[in-house]
Amino acid sequence: MTAPHDAEAGTLSFEEAETTFLEYLKGYRSCAAISVKAYRRDLRAFSQFLSQSLGQAPPPDHITRQQVMQFAMSLADRAPLTVRRKLWVLSSFFGFLQDMGHVSGNPARRLPLPRLEQQVPVTLTEADAQRVLEAAGRPWHKCLVVLLLSTGMRRSEIAQISLEDLDLENRQLLVHGKGAKERVVPLADQAVAAIEQYLPHRVQTQSHRLFVSQFGEPLCGRAISRMLARTLGKAGLAGKGITPHKLRHTFATHLIRSGADIRTVQELLGHADIGTTARYLHSDVRTKLAAVEKLEGMLGP
Repeated sequence: MTAPHDAEAGTLSFEEAETTFLEYLKGYRSCAAISVKAYRRDLRAFSQFLSQSLGQAPPPDHITRQQVMQFAMSLADRAPLTVRRKLWVLSSFFGFLQDMGHVSGNPARRLPLPRLEQQVPVTLTEADAQRVLEAAGRPWHKCLVVLLLSTGMRRSEIAQISLEDLDLENRQLLVHGKGAKERVVPLADQAVAAIEQYLPHRVQTQSHRLFVSQFGEPLCGRAISRMLARTLGKAGLAGKGITPHKLRHTFATHLIRSGADIRTVQELLGHADIGTTARYLHSDVRTKLAAVEKLEGMLGP
């Protein structure tokens, strides 16, 4: 880790503290590269704010709670969830520095947060899902769409699938989730068929990733999003706000509507907190209506 070079103050510069924290995330916490990159981006945004306000970013032990709050208020035009994430990153950053003895307190701890609106997750109807599948003409397009709809995997998890993760004989797939957590998800017959139809068309390459480009390189998350956007356009569903994550919502919502136990849905989605899964219970208006309609006999015509 980077050592402090300010002998008089005995403290880390902001740049040194940032490097030390990111090395801790990558080495000790085993965070994925994409997560470390996101942490770096948020810390740089804070550093740039301080530089614009003060001329340069001060050492972390000189940063005040007021300055952190001013940074938060400068993000008023951003989505509440984005602001919350950035403040959570800062709290984690200062919390780590406090544990390491570089700062005496955490100025980002328990800041007031912008209120989140309770939003109903966007999902596809069964008819729309069929339209998307029909529009996915190429084998790898259809394979991706089927996996997104039938496993509830995150975009990053889909991109990480390797050939070794597949067990088509037993119809299951090893998923490498957030925080280096792994889970096994079952594969529906349609998913197995889609994978088997795609594999003969897969470019011969030294890469072990399931999904590769025409040049044999692993597909990134953005390539998956672009593919889905083109497919949605062909299906006449462009502009509906449908993303790979919305297909994950679709998977979860339809499981709940089918009567699946919430714990099972939690395990399939790889949620650490069951409260995250519970929002699909709140969003299932159709199930609620069906339950209320059972009162008709009691209430009369």
